[in-house]
Amino acid sequence: MPRWLIPSLVLPLSTMLVGMAPEPVTHAPAPKVVLVKGMDVSATEFKWSPADITVNPGDTIRFEQTTTTPHNVEFKETPAGVDLGAAKVGPFLVTKGEHYDLAVDGRFKPGVYKFVCTPHESMGMKGTITIAGGK
Repeated sequence: MPRWLIPSLVLPLSTMLVGMAPEPVTHAPAPKVVLVKGMDVSATEFKWSPADITVNPGDTIRFEQTTTTPHNVEFKETPAGVDLGAAKVGPFLVTKGEHYDLAVDGRFKPGVYKFVCTPHESMGMKGTITIAGGK
């Protein structure tokens, strides 16, 4: 091949190779565990801390007992068409340090979920979970 022809081939070939570079791959965020603590503020006031969280599909929400007053999780409002089954009402946590893990799996659609502690709802123990990816 004549030397004068090499430069005229290198530029078009290098341009073609650049155009063939793979598209960057975007990955979903790695699943995480989001901690929500059940807390006694006083004898007549209880709360979740934090009360409002945002999670992604695949995450786990860990409800942790920080006192000896029994607390549970009950979903009061969910997006239309959601059926949480047995997860609609979680178990009572009665021992300090005990926890209830709730996987954000196929039962959950993106949207807003309102939850309470069943016996302490009227005492302020309410919260909101937003599952990302929806409107």
